[in-house]
Amino acid sequence: MAGYLTELDEADQAESVDRKPNATEVQKRINQLKERKAKYQGYQDNLEKNNTNELSSTDPDARLMNNNHRVEVSYNVQTSVDAKCNLIADFKVTDKPNDQRQLAPMALRSKKILGKNNFTVLADKGYYHIHDLVYCHKKKITNYVPKKVYTNSTGDKQFFLDQFCYDPLDNCYYCPAGKRLSYYRSKREYGQLIG
Repeated sequence: MAGYLTELDEADQAESVDRKPNATEVQKRINQLKERKAKYQGYQDNLEKNNTNELSSTDPDARLMNNNHRVEVSYNVQTSVDAKCNLIADFKVTDKPNDQRQLAPMALRSKKILGKNNFTVLADKGYYHIHDLVYCHKKKITNYVPKKVYTNSTGDKQFFLDQFCYDPLDNCYYCPAGKRLSYYRSKREYGQLIG
């Protein structure tokens, strides 16, 4: 019991605010801080080198992804299944948080693996991206991918984004009620200027 009380007193003394650390303790702490700074500078350099804005220190290949309404450090696994045999033909693990822009690469890989000239792909609406659909069409791959439904804050299907029509002659959009929409702002998507 006396030994335990002595250890408690020593721990209290070591944690005391009035206690001044010796030169060895100060140098040890400085070295720890320098190591930590170097580690975080390496993280920053890695982010800049890979042109990304996130990094998992425990698993550098993983990314933050939405998983059942929770954000978790995850991977996105892409899988191609042969419809005739119901067997996995190909898979690829990606760090992309959604399935957009994954259709064309997976379809081309699967077409090559299966050695088919006539090739048909069936995918859910998460894969719907016009660039992938056009690319697959050029590579003679038939696509069956449902078009995404773009919602709005009102929930009125008549005014979902896909109901608005672009008029190239007037360089403007018209809403479903026939009203001309004036220009508000432009945005970039995948490095390209959109509207």
